[in-house]
Amino acid sequence: MLSPQENLKRATELAFEALCDQPEEQLRWLGAEPAGGAWRLPVLDDAFAVDQRLRRVTVTSGAEAGAAWRILALHYLAIRGRPQRQPPEVTFADLSTARSYAKVYRHRTTARLCATVGRSLESLQAGAAAIGGRTAEGGDAAFEFDVFPRVPMRLVWHAPDEEFPPTATFLLPANIESFFSAEDVVVLSEGLVARLCGRTF
Repeated sequence: MLSPQENLKRATELAFEALCDQPEEQLRWLGAEPAGGAWRLPVLDDAFAVDQRLRRVTVTSGAEAGAAWRILALHYLAIRGRPQRQPPEVTFADLSTARSYAKVYRHRTTARLCATVGRSLESLQAGAAAIGGRTAEGGDAAFEFDVFPRVPMRLVWHAPDEEFPPTATFLLPANIESFFSAEDVVVLSEGLVARLCGRTF
């Protein structure tokens, strides 16, 4: 049985293999641009350099992207079709392949957000602004993020009152499963929460 670290290493290897014959035209359509032997991919407020030859994914500072973000970026760039960009309007529980994960999803994403950066509007506004979030419609506050060039996500937040703590919901494009598996969507949303909390890629 492989260790978690070995699993991540293997997942990275498989993701690079899936990317190896991706046409340049498709990479450009997905929002990547060639840059010094690598592909530059905007991700939230930064850009990843995806080097297929060296099998490395780095952020603008030159640091290696964490395993989860690295694998998500590779999965995104390996998409073969051209799903239409759609606004974020559905919840995770609305997805046909995701319903059995809904409780896990809430625990790992919105519950964690509301226990940390989402405890107050001020801290949430600061966290969203720091990673390129734009003010959007919904709830007591809402922010939209271009997590990847063709994958927007919206966070809708409801303020606490005398009886209830704050709550939040992530909205996703209805065709998100054309880009990512349900498991990847969990990791993507969890990663967005971590970035809102000020963690690095």
